[in-house]
Amino acid sequence: MKIISLVELQALCKEADPQSFEKVQIIKLSNGSVVAASVAEYSYLNNETQIQFVNTELERVLTDILNKTSNLNKISQAFGNSSVKLNEITFLPPEINNITDLQPYVNCTGFANYTAEISNGQWQCVGHCKTDPNYCNQHGQCLNEIHKGPICRCFESSLLQFYGPQCEFSRRGPGFYGALFGSLAGVLLLLIVIVIAVFAKRKYTGIWSYTFNRRLSVLEDDFFDFSDSAYYNLGMKDPYLSEAYRPHLGKVPVTTNDPEVWDINP
Repeated sequence: MKIISLVELQALCKEADPQSFEKVQIIKLSNGSVVAASVAEYSYLNNETQIQFVNTELERVLTDILNKTSNLNKISQAFGNSSVKLNEITFLPPEINNITDLQPYVNCTGFANYTAEISNGQWQCVGHCKTDPNYCNQHGQCLNEIHKGPICRCFESSLLQFYGPQCEFSRRGPGFYGALFGSLAGVLLLLIVIVIAVFAKRKYTGIWSYTFNRRLSVLEDDFFDFSDSAYYNLGMKDPYLSEAYRPHLGKVPVTTNDPEVWDINP
């Protein structure tokens, strides 16, 4: 009978709180009666809501279940259809009042550089990457290795690379030097093109100017030099000559008013 009643009680007590239920133990059974003293154990879970339920709601819920007629009939059948009733339920004072009281029972020593803290209403072992977001100096991804502690996976690109235990150092990547030397080569090529264009322009302009001046000089020699002309102005106004020009009179014969004597006799 004892074994049967224990099974029935376990089922009913577990129904009150399946998550925190541990066990039922009958500590005393009086001879010649069906009076049994039993202890039901419930544990505190790592959850603030569950802790408050055990402390404030579990006694009421369990009492309602054990006083339910259908459940009492099940226990009665286990004792040969004897009359069964619930005398009382006594709860001990709570040992844990809230989630903070569970701290002495939280152990994170099995993880390197992990610390215990409350997150979302429960205790968690948190790695150093979470407690110190700037561990990798914002230059890498922080990874919590449970046996070694935090490890930084430094960022790399073709232009810039970070390195060091905490990504505290940096160096230029091959792409940076490629872009730098490529830009310098482009600027140098552009300067060469500009110099060649300026030199070619000046050279072409000099040849054209020399040819123009040479042609102008020939024209001046042909049309404005009267020294070798066979035409002599004897003082008469030439309508085709400008007043600004004067003929060269070096070869003009000079006449006088003295009469000449002509010898007509042979």
